[in-house]
Amino acid sequence: MSTKQPSTALTSRQQLAVVVVAAAVVGAVLAPSVYAATNDPDDTVAVVEIEGPVTSALADDVESELADIRANDSVGAVVLKLDTPGGAPVASERMYKAVQRTSEQMTVIASVQSMSASGGYYAMAPADEIYVLPTSTVGSIGLNAPAPRNTAPVQGPSGPDKAGGNEIQAWAEQQTLADTFVDAMMAERGDEFQMPREEVAQADVYLGTEAVQNGYADEIGSLNEAIHAAATAENLGEYEVDTRETGPDTRFPFLLRTDTQVVAVYANDPGYGEVKPMGLTYVHLEAVPHVDTVERFSESDLDRGGAAAGTGATGNETARLIGGVGA
Repeated sequence: MSTKQPSTALTSRQQLAVVVVAAAVVGAVLAPSVYAATNDPDDTVAVVEIEGPVTSALADDVESELADIRANDSVGAVVLKLDTPGGAPVASERMYKAVQRTSEQMTVIASVQSMSASGGYYAMAPADEIYVLPTSTVGSIGLNAPAPRNTAPVQGPSGPDKAGGNEIQAWAEQQTLADTFVDAMMAERGDEFQMPREEVAQADVYLGTEAVQNGYADEIGSLNEAIHAAATAENLGEYEVDTRETGPDTRFPFLLRTDTQVVAVYANDPGYGEVKPMGLTYVHLEAVPHVDTVERFSESDLDRGGAAAGTGATGNETARLIGGVGA
């Protein structure tokens, strides 16, 4: 992930943000350095990352982040950074509603990376504009479910018999879900689609260049261009970018030990990361680096730290010189 301006805004998921700086020198390794944001910008574009299959856990996070954004007066616009094949219908509907509520208060622009299809497309449809890359994939509007058999099934038990199943009723429910999906997409983008409802419901997918032509997307552009467009729409002028992750952490963490607990550092950018308390786990404490403080670093601080290391300071001394942590 790459943005032009570093985020300085705390989020509900980010009580502490960290930078881990490592330098390999022949025969020596510098101690890691971390920081936490301390102030909110006046004008902010919040970038909400929606990546991976759409699940209840992802919907929980998206709802929480967007609710926090709507309550934050410093955020003037939102960009949804999407890379998802879709997923659970209920979770997709929840995300759709959260995006819809947010777009009623401020500009929301969707920026599709590799893919935003099926439930992912559903979730982003209320955005004011959809930006795609030429090779992005969007579409698949419809329910992913088994097709009916050629021959009609035997009538199953009625609804009150919970121990039984009714295949006819199950198919009817699937059709209701599919119709709800297509109806919502026609309500959101019916004026943009260059095809009738029946063709939209065929669940085809399209590359970004074709998606702009047929109305599934609005612009060819990168994430940074989507961010700039969102800021321009809200007349933000100079602005900061606040990137917010959603979904479960599946990356391998870097562990740090404080006086009271072990924390996990999840890097989400070159030089950026997030600190979270570790859950129940087995670790060899002596092998986990100990830290005293967690503070914010500026770029000039890091430059001074590099100079200090060049003068022969140890890793601990370097950390203290730049207000960081001692291992």
